[in-house]
Amino acid sequence: MFLALQEAVTEAPFFTLDTSQPGDVLGAWLVCFLTLAVFSFLYKDNPFYKFAEHLFVGLGTAWFTMKYYEEGIVQPIHEYITSARAAGAAGEVFELGGYPLDTAWAIGFRVVAGIFALFLLSRLIAPNGWAPRWPLAIMVGVYAALKMTGETQSKLVLLLANAVAPVTDPNKLAWGELTQNPGWRIENWDMFFSFSMGIFFVGLICALLHFVFTFKRTRVLAGVSKVGVVTLMITFGSMFGFTVLGRIALLIERIDSLDGYTDPAYSLAGDSGGFLTMAFSPPILLGAVIALTLGVGALRGRGGDSA
Repeated sequence: MFLALQEAVTEAPFFTLDTSQPGDVLGAWLVCFLTLAVFSFLYKDNPFYKFAEHLFVGLGTAWFTMKYYEEGIVQPIHEYITSARAAGAAGEVFELGGYPLDTAWAIGFRVVAGIFALFLLSRLIAPNGWAPRWPLAIMVGVYAALKMTGETQSKLVLLLANAVAPVTDPNKLAWGELTQNPGWRIENWDMFFSFSMGIFFVGLICALLHFVFTFKRTRVLAGVSKVGVVTLMITFGSMFGFTVLGRIALLIERIDSLDGYTDPAYSLAGDSGGFLTMAFSPPILLGAVIALTLGVGALRGRGGDSA
C-alpha cells in the first residue's frame, strides 16, 4: 500500500483488501491515527498511546496464534500425514528433514512429535510433572546444538578466515588506475585494502589479549590491552550508530508514508484545493485532534492541581 503512495493517488476506494490497488480511505485514516497515537508517547503516556499499544499487542497475539496453529498443528499433522500416505501409495520415498525415509517411519516420527506436544501441554494440568520435562529437554538440547554450530560457523570460523586472509587483493587497483574510473571508491584502492587488513589483524590480536588474565600485566601487555579496549569501544560505537541509523531510516519511512496520505483522495474536503484539502487530510486533522485533546487534558490537570 505504501509503494502505491509514491505516485499521486487520483482515486482511492473507501475499503479494499487488494494490496495491488492504492491505499483505501479507511485504511489511510486508521494508519495515520495509530501512527500519531504512538508518536504521542513523546509527550507522555496517554490514552491514545495506550489504545494503540493494546491494539497492537492484541492483534499481534491473535495473528501469531493463528500462524502457529496453521504451521504447528494443521500442516504438521493433517497435510504432512496426508502427503506421506499419498507418497507411500504411489510407491515413492518420503523425505523428512532432507533424508529419505519409509512412509511408515515418517508417520511414526510425526506421531511421536505429536505425543511430545501433548506432553508439553500437560504442563497446564500438572506443572511439576515428569511429562513436560522431556519435550523441553529435547527442544533446549537441539536448539543449543544448532545455535552453537551456527554461531561457530557464522562468527568464529568467519573471523578466523578473515584474520588469515592475504593482505593483498589482485582485484584492487593502484591509485593511478583507480582515479581513471569516473565512479571510483577508495575501498577499491589496493593500499587502502592492505591498510584495512592490517588494522583488522592488529585490533583482533589486541582485543583477544585484553581478556588474557593468566599473566601479570606488564607494561607491554597493558599497552596492548589499551589498544584492545580502544578497538572494542570503536566496535561498540559503530554498532550503536548503525542501530540508531536503522531506527532513523524507519522513522523517515513512516513520515514519508504519512506525507503520502495528504493526497486529496484521502481528504475530507476532497479535491477542492488550497488550505482545506491539506487541513482535512488524515495526518493533519488527526494530529491536530490528538494534540488538542492532550493539551486540554493537560490544562485540566493543572487546574485540578492548583485547586
